[in-house]
Amino acid sequence: MKAFNVALDGPSGAGKSSVADVIAQKYNLTHLDTGAMYRAIGLTLHDQNVKPESGQTLEKALADIQLEMKDGKVIVNGNDLTDQIRKPEVSTLASTYSALPAVRHKLVDLQQKIAANKGYILDGRDICDVVLPEAEVKLYLDAAPQARARRRLLQDQEKGIATNYEEVLNGILKRDEADKNRKTDPLRISKSAIVVDSSELTFDETVEAVCKIIDQTLKEAKL
Repeated sequence: MKAFNVALDGPSGAGKSSVADVIAQKYNLTHLDTGAMYRAIGLTLHDQNVKPESGQTLEKALADIQLEMKDGKVIVNGNDLTDQIRKPEVSTLASTYSALPAVRHKLVDLQQKIAANKGYILDGRDICDVVLPEAEVKLYLDAAPQARARRRLLQDQEKGIATNYEEVLNGILKRDEADKNRKTDPLRISKSAIVVDSSELTFDETVEAVCKIIDQTLKEAKL
C-alpha cells in the first residue's frame, strides 16, 4: 500500500480525535490532532496576556512559541500542556484565537510541513480544503449538538473535570457558531468530503463506517 493522508473535518465534540486515533493504528498512520494545536496556542497566548487584538504584540508572541506534537504530547516552549488544554474553558480560547489569520497561518504552515511526506491523519475544521487539499481521503465527521454534548460530558467526567450537560452543550453551540462564522477558513463541509453522521452510532460503528469509506477510496484510487 502506498503512503496516503487522511483529512478529517467536523465540529467540536464530534469525536474526530478518538476516531483518528483508531484509524491511525489500523492503517499505520500518524495522528496529528490540529485541534490540540489550536488549544495549546490559545492557552499559551491567554496565559501570556496577549490579547487577540494586540497586533504586532500577537505576531511577536507567535514567533516566540515553539510547538511540538511528540508521542501523543502537546509541548509548548518545553512545557507539557496535554492535560491542561482539555479543560472546558480552553475550548473558548481555541475558538477565539483560531479565528485570527496570524494564528491560522502559523499552524497551517506547520501542519502542512509535518504531513508533507504523507502517512498522516489530520483532524480539525479546515483540513480538507485548506490544510491538506490534496489528501487522498477526505471525511467530515458530524453529530447533533446534543449527542456531542453527552459524549463530551462523559469524557470530562472520566477525567475528573467538574461540569454539567447544559454547560457543555452551551459551549458546543457557541463553538459551532464561532467556527462557522469566522472570516478566516470557517468550518464547512468540503464538497470533496464524505460525510459520516455519528449521532445514532456507537463509537465502534462510527469507526467501522469510516474504515469502509477509506478502504473503498483507496481501492478506487488503486493505492
